[in-house]
Parts: sequence; structure tokens; C-alpha cells
Amino acid sequence: MKKLSMSLLLAVVLALALASVAFAQGGTHQREFRAKLATLNQSGATGVADLTLRGRRLEAEIKTRGLEPNLHHLQHIHGMAQAISECPTLAADTDGDGLVSVAEGAPFYGPIQVSFTETGDTSAASGGALDRFPLANAKGRLDYSRTFRIPADVAANVGDFAIVQHGVDLNGNGSYDNAMEVSLPATCGKIVRN
Repeated sequence: MKKLSMSLLLAVVLALALASVAFAQGGTHQREFRAKLATLNQSGATGVADLTLRGRRLEAEIKTRGLEPNLHHLQHIHGMAQAISECPTLAADTDGDGLVSVAEGAPFYGPIQVSFTETGDTSAASGGALDRFPLANAKGRLDYSRTFRIPADVAANVGDFAIVQHGVDLNGNGSYDNAMEVSLPATCGKIVRN
């Protein structure tokens, strides 16, 4: 009887220890997501974002082609609290200028939830920190990889959000001339469970 009680006690202690390790690592299961990034504002850019989520730990791999070469590109997870985010079409161009601005796209994809910066903070507060976002190479290729923690509410709703990459050189002079060019959506993709 003593041996059985001791074995049972050891089994319970081991189970609790394993559970605490799993909890400390942010959960035991892994969820995978993908966003196919389609051209917005005639940027010509396309790409794919693969996301792996373990608890609140997000591993992001983004590969895009056709972005403005040699320029930094803002890129974020956008989302709305109680709605499914989607990517706008040209029908969202309410001012008739032939472009879907950030303000015109926001009702579709919502505010910034996560910033895909290369260093430092990844919250919405870093949404405009252009120098910490990735730089497209001379051919307009952007390859991004980073693992970081995201807020619990974002982790719970990742599959309802979208990824938007920004930055379109409207006059083709090789630089951003104003805030509109920096923030203009270049690609957008709905995040879906893989």
C-alpha cells in the first residue's frame, strides 16, 4: 500500500511539473497560419507570410517580391476586436484618387495590432518606426524572419486578422517623398489557419 501511495504521489508531482513547464513555454500546442499577400495600389508586390503560434510566441516568416527597392517597408498585423479583417478593393477609394489610403483601408482591416519590426518593440506603438522595419533589396525582395511574444488577445484572434505591408513610391524617384507614400498599402493578405 505504501509503494502504491508513493508511486501515485510521484506520478502527480511529475504531471504537475510537466504542466508547469508547458505553461511557462506558452502552451503545448502549436497553430500555423498563412497569409497570401496580394497587390494593393498597383504596387506589383506579392508575397506570403507564414506564422507559427505557440501560446503567445509568434514565429513570423514573410517573403515578398516586387516591393519598392532599397526602401524600408512598414508591415503589420491589422485587426478589429470583434470582426473579421479583410483586404480592401479599389471600391474602398472614397476620394476617387485611384488609391486606397490607410484611412480608406482601415475600415476593412482595422488598426495595427502587431508591428513586424526587425529589432526592439513589436507593439502597435512601433507602427511607424520606419528605420526598424525591413529594407527591400535592390530587386524589391524582402525576406523577414523574427520570433517574439504577442498580446494574448491578438494570439487568440490571429486567424481573424490581416497582414498589410506599406510603402509605394508613387512618382518612381527611388524615395518616399511624404507620409502618404510611406504608409500607402502595398500588399494585404487575410490570415488563415494552415
